[in-house]
Amino acid sequence: MTSSRVSLAGKMCLGLVVAGAVSTACSSSGMKAGASGGAGTTGATGATGGIATTGGIASAGGIASTGGIASTGGIASTGGATGTTDGGSGIPTECLPCKGATPASCTAVPPLTAMLLDFTTGSSFGTWTESTSLKGGTWAWPATTDTCNPVNAYPLDSTVTTDGRWRLAGTVGPSTAVIGLWFGPCFADFSGYSGVRFTISGDAGPSGQVTMSIWTPGDAAPAVAPKVDCIINSATCAATTCTQPNVKIPVTATAAPQTVLFASLITGVPLPSPDPAAITEIAWNFGWNATPYPVEVYIDDIELVP
Repeated sequence: MTSSRVSLAGKMCLGLVVAGAVSTACSSSGMKAGASGGAGTTGATGATGGIATTGGIASAGGIASTGGIASTGGIASTGGATGTTDGGSGIPTECLPCKGATPASCTAVPPLTAMLLDFTTGSSFGTWTESTSLKGGTWAWPATTDTCNPVNAYPLDSTVTTDGRWRLAGTVGPSTAVIGLWFGPCFADFSGYSGVRFTISGDAGPSGQVTMSIWTPGDAAPAVAPKVDCIINSATCAATTCTQPNVKIPVTATAAPQTVLFASLITGVPLPSPDPAAITEIAWNFGWNATPYPVEVYIDDIELVP
């Protein structure tokens, strides 16, 4: 399993699958972003700032990195975009590197309950009326809508069903498709737990499985200028290869519970197992295939194991 050094934009961070390997340079809660591109004049079409083909991700909480795959040349200006913009440049604030904020350090926060998401009240959790306790939500890449980047030719539709399940459906193209949970306002401290449990079912394509990974700073490569890490201690891997620990999860038509213990994950590089005290995100990756294939997967009851 190998990874390339990429940086991510938005709310959370995302990994790439290269020849089946999970590669990351990710962080949590709006970790990484490329330098913003040239601005367009008000009302006119802005000049292209060089959007990466894998750009950021939009989520219910904002631009999901934890979801976002790295931009490589900034963001195309929108030429008189509506909404809050950067000094009248036409670029929406949420599309600026780090959403216009100054990079800062992060302190891990423990969860209020073991149950993270049962999807009975939507796709996010936590108390949103204050800023200190752990909160988070789902993301999917490529997304069906993307505020800051062109929509991918093979987007995943991420919805919550009426019976309270997370549904992911679409076509996986000749690159990759990833879904996951982002955490905020900083890292998640799961040191009081031994792992994660969830149920999964559906059609994951020809392989009949997804790759689950637990992301931590120690196995994430720092951004390389002009890209930035929006949280400066979110990616501390100094090795040539940085890989998040991961495991294959079978997906069948019948919903089945899956338990992944932190200690059982031993494929990370340079740190074999994730540090439960500093989790930046949890992700499920559909396998790369040269021929596009349809998927429809359901996930429910994502909870921590004592």
